[in-house]
Amino acid sequence: MSNKLKALSLGVLVQLLLPSVGFSIEQQSPNKNLNDFDNLKTIKALEIKIKDIQSEINKLQHDDEKAKNSLTFSTYKSRIDSSNLISDAHRNTAFDILTNVNTDNSIINLGKSGLFNKNRGVDVANIPAITTMGEITFLGAFSGNNRIPIGMISSNLFASTLIGQRYKFDNHSIVFGARIGANTQAWSGSNGITNGTTTLPGNGQNIYLTAANLYFVSNLGHYVTAQFDFSTTELNNFSLGNALVIIGNLDTSPFFFTVGKNKLSIGAFGGGGTWTGGMTKFLAAGNVTNVSFNYKNDVLNTNIAVFGSDDNRLNFSAGLFYAEKWSENLAVGFNTGYVYNLAEAGNSSLNKFLKSQSKSGDTIGSLDINTNLTYTVGGGFLNIGAGWASTTNKKDFDDTGSNVLAGGWYAATNYSFVLKGRKTNFGTSYGQSYNASNIPMPISASPLSLGRSTTGVKQQFILSSQRAYFDNNVLVGPEYVYQELYDHKHMNTVTLNMNVYI
Repeated sequence: MSNKLKALSLGVLVQLLLPSVGFSIEQQSPNKNLNDFDNLKTIKALEIKIKDIQSEINKLQHDDEKAKNSLTFSTYKSRIDSSNLISDAHRNTAFDILTNVNTDNSIINLGKSGLFNKNRGVDVANIPAITTMGEITFLGAFSGNNRIPIGMISSNLFASTLIGQRYKFDNHSIVFGARIGANTQAWSGSNGITNGTTTLPGNGQNIYLTAANLYFVSNLGHYVTAQFDFSTTELNNFSLGNALVIIGNLDTSPFFFTVGKNKLSIGAFGGGGTWTGGMTKFLAAGNVTNVSFNYKNDVLNTNIAVFGSDDNRLNFSAGLFYAEKWSENLAVGFNTGYVYNLAEAGNSSLNKFLKSQSKSGDTIGSLDINTNLTYTVGGGFLNIGAGWASTTNKKDFDDTGSNVLAGGWYAATNYSFVLKGRKTNFGTSYGQSYNASNIPMPISASPLSLGRSTTGVKQQFILSSQRAYFDNNVLVGPEYVYQELYDHKHMNTVTLNMNVYI
């Protein structure tokens, strides 16, 4: 901050000096001696102004250093929201003026930046949010630049997003955030869908508290950021989500490390609605204790992580995320990822499959590819996404006695825009799995009591919408999903989903 303040002071001094220099040049005449006294008065006044400015700069520097080394408590959103920067005068000057000047030496209007930042990177903070289970999806899931509430950050790029925003938090401050999720559901379909212990009624309805998450973040000096969060539902099953340390600072290097428990950064896994996940989600990784090495710039995020499958074997994963502005009206997202042993990477679907086959020690790897195109059309944003995922090891996934590869794919589209002053989106998606009848998969209906069906979902179709109410931190939207299982049972589920971000 001190260097930026010095740069600002230099600019002010130049502006003050220019009039006096011009004045002295104009006075080069035979009457110069008659004006010496006036020139001396002007110089004395200028010296007084310079001393006053230097005193103010010294005070700002002192206050800034004091703030960085004092304990403060604030919300994550209040720190990363650009609209709140004006409340901190010198922070606003340093960020908005000194770091947002274009090649024409004019200040960029951040309020009209829309989807892109000044380095062709993607930031979806200023456009209507599109979320699945409360997390950002479509184009936002491919970028680590998003200035969005912490509960909305994609868990696949959580550490990358945090380190990109760490400069907005004072050292030794404590920043917190929260998300509350709730569903109202009604469903109708086949009888006999079961998870092995609980059987879902063919018709039903209920209201659920699906998420109550509390997040904490703190900068422990210039190179260390710590983050952890707790989550629960109405069942009071408290659990630890992330508990990680991020080592690095993008001001110094684009490389950083993470140590601790968090979700492996391998895939966007799109194609979902406001509540239901996409068709390939059954091949996504979960939260595991790992050490990762990462690279991040405005358009690219890559990582390699190592973690333990058990006490005898090491496991590893790798992921690449790309999101960039290609033209004034087009942005592109791409992702691919690989896990050597997904069954031991927090994936409960494959873990339960191996237990049912009495092969808990076997290795099942996975590979995923996800893409997204976003066009600015008609005052809004048209998103088109597609993805595919597959196991890399053959097993009897289809209950035929033959070892095969299992996988799935999805195609999705969404249009987001501002409708009557509120951010709104409408979306649809379709997906299929293959060779996966033996793999337990999530059913949208009754998520807390049923969870996963013992029989895999063969295909699903989703219609969904979402709208910001009261302000942009309250998202409410309906969803309809049709899911057909491999045993020809089916379920129609209507969900009214709500997420509140703090």
